[in-house]
Amino acid sequence: MSKNKPQPRRQSSKRQTNWLLIGGVIAIGVIALFALLFLSLQEPEVLTLAEFCAANPDNCITDGNKDAAVTIVEVADFGCSHCRDFHEETYPALISEYVDTDQVYWITLPYALSSTTLPASNAAMCANEQGAFHEYGSALFAQQSEPVALTRDGFVQAAEQLGLNMDAFNSCLAEGRYNGIVQDNISAARTAHVSATPSFFINDRLVEGAVPISVFQQRISAAMN
Repeated sequence: MSKNKPQPRRQSSKRQTNWLLIGGVIAIGVIALFALLFLSLQEPEVLTLAEFCAANPDNCITDGNKDAAVTIVEVADFGCSHCRDFHEETYPALISEYVDTDQVYWITLPYALSSTTLPASNAAMCANEQGAFHEYGSALFAQQSEPVALTRDGFVQAAEQLGLNMDAFNSCLAEGRYNGIVQDNISAARTAHVSATPSFFINDRLVEGAVPISVFQQRISAAMN
């Protein structure tokens, strides 16, 4: 009587091959998972505010020689009394001494500390369409002690005082054309750890508050050297 030959070795070999295949797939999956986890844990590149403005030129107002040795980024709020004091007491002298002489490149980041002052920054950007951002900002700062401060009537009054094209200005104001840009600027400033106004970045080094001009002079001199 003939006997069938057993096939244990062949079955064992087949099972071993399947486990090797499954093990390989699992290993690849684990490697891919760790790679994705590693990439997710990497911090995204953080731009300085100067770099942010260079990458988003429509978001910022610039003055002076962009190749100057020193770059200053100003972050201010039109409802901030310290920002008003800086613009009335210190800003004109800094512009005359450093920006007009090509020693400093000045960048203004239109910003708002809250939803209350965001419309003022939008209005200033509307004025900027007619080349009057700084003049308009000065008019808004001058209104701070008046009932019209930070109101639509105040925004219109400031534009009329400067002789702006009111049809163009009112259209821009009504549609909130720059609200989104100001919001983007707020996010960028938050990433740069801005928590108060005015704040200044002198070659990316933070200076907070309406400090006297002597502090700017010292910091600018140090940056130049």
